[in-house]
Amino acid sequence: MTIASLGDGVIVTEPGSTTIAAVNPRASELLPGLGPGGSVDSQDSPMPPLRSALEGETTIEYRDRSLAVTAAPLGSLSDGVVWTVRDVTERVRRERTRSEFVATASHELRSPLTSIKGFVELLERSPEQMSERQRGFVEIILRSTDRLVDLVNDLLDVARIDSHQLETSHGPIDVGEAVQEVAELMGARIAEKRQELVVSVAPTLPLALADPGQVRQMIANLLTNAHQYTPAGGRIEIRVEAERAWVRIIVADTGVGMTKQETGRVFERFYRGHQANAPSLGTGLGLSIVKSLADLHHGDIEVDSEPGRGTTFTVRLPAAVRGSESDRSLEPVSGRRVLIVEDERAVAELIAGQLAPLGLRARIVTSGEEAISTLRAERYDVVTLDILMPGMDGFEVTRQIRTDPVLRATPIVFVSVVSGRQELAGEWMVSKPIDADELRDVLSAALRAGRSRVLVVARESMHSVLAPALDELGIEHRWERSGAAAARVSGERRFEVALVDVGIRNPQAVLQALELRGRRLRRAVILFSDGLTPTPAGISGLGIAVVAVEDAPQALLEALRGKRED
Repeated sequence: MTIASLGDGVIVTEPGSTTIAAVNPRASELLPGLGPGGSVDSQDSPMPPLRSALEGETTIEYRDRSLAVTAAPLGSLSDGVVWTVRDVTERVRRERTRSEFVATASHELRSPLTSIKGFVELLERSPEQMSERQRGFVEIILRSTDRLVDLVNDLLDVARIDSHQLETSHGPIDVGEAVQEVAELMGARIAEKRQELVVSVAPTLPLALADPGQVRQMIANLLTNAHQYTPAGGRIEIRVEAERAWVRIIVADTGVGMTKQETGRVFERFYRGHQANAPSLGTGLGLSIVKSLADLHHGDIEVDSEPGRGTTFTVRLPAAVRGSESDRSLEPVSGRRVLIVEDERAVAELIAGQLAPLGLRARIVTSGEEAISTLRAERYDVVTLDILMPGMDGFEVTRQIRTDPVLRATPIVFVSVVSGRQELAGEWMVSKPIDADELRDVLSAALRAGRSRVLVVARESMHSVLAPALDELGIEHRWERSGAAAARVSGERRFEVALVDVGIRNPQAVLQALELRGRRLRRAVILFSDGLTPTPAGISGLGIAVVAVEDAPQALLEALRGKRED
């Protein structure tokens, strides 16, 4: 009676089977196609893979409803599984409305901020043309602009993290250099509070495989937190150390410290410690963003604290693979040609000025139509592209480039306020307001790595079926025919998605060996079959659907666009 009256749907499967033993009335209402005797993993079933549901809440779309699905074993998996289905349509609608509002607000805020920040930085580079008082004004404007940019970026990062649309550009970086840079920028503020800042970088530190801007953001957030919760005269120490295959960032302070209850909540959104009434302690988003960024980099963060004795945060980031593409410094890009596509001439000039230190040969065009005609008339090594342009927008420019057999391999770096669109999956991205260092880093990486790569691990017999379809879609891919070769090449180069033939020898071992370390939030693997070779028994237990080889290119395209998560 209790289960029948629940507001959530409940589905129970038979021991050792996916056959449905019982459903309550609410489950019949939410999922009318599933009933006793049916199967939760039938072809027509909307239910997610069992593995995903066991790990946590998974949201599915079914008949104009958004349903949150979880699963739990009845004792053990062999005893059966109970599935819980909750209608979260209204919650998803509110979240979507919030995301749309944030996107609109960000566009309205970041467009003018781009010009303000960019031109103030250019003024700062010409101090000889200003009086001392004017230089002081410029510094104040720049600091205030940076604070506003940081606030907008924090809110946008939270929104993108929630929607799994936060983009990264992983590459080999010197974390010690990033720490020194952030410490220098924050040194004056820390000194104003008479705090001692100690920076220690291990002399034999390996490079980390990470996004430069996001690593700086993590360091800045941790130092800001230590600064805010450490009294005047206190000590803040930041260390960078090697730990086997990891690079550790340790930020320790002699501040107020936290209780066990507080450390359990410290990574929650908007949570602030017992000084929360102090107006200078920000939004309470900083540490939650650090944790999300650490997870995004396949790293982690730990906290150790005691009231009255300070707090220590430790972030671990994966080290870059030695002797590989990731371990080499950026190849020289001087002399390469870049086409800057931007409808606002002033912003285009700003981009050209920020790229000047790279020694690139830049040309500016102010419309999509002019960009396409220029690219077809002259050769360019890379394109920076705005999205929101009148007439032919950035999406149409991208489509024409990617469908042109001569142009489709050209790397594109989007420089725009729009960064959460699915059409941008697999492309390089720099958000406005533009950070000059990030722009140079991303553009250099794009020139070195080209477009996003896909790794195909399949038998030779699959080549004639699959390769033409991938070529037609304009998807750059690398073909390997063994698990050992796939593991080696994935350790040397960056791949976004892997297509794996279940007919190769021991596909489970291949899945375990793959290291996909592109810019996507989640590891994406697509399994495909020729329909003739039996699928190994162990594959079904992985919770990854196996698609027909004819459907694999479309599944891959959806994964690159962010529509599929396996």
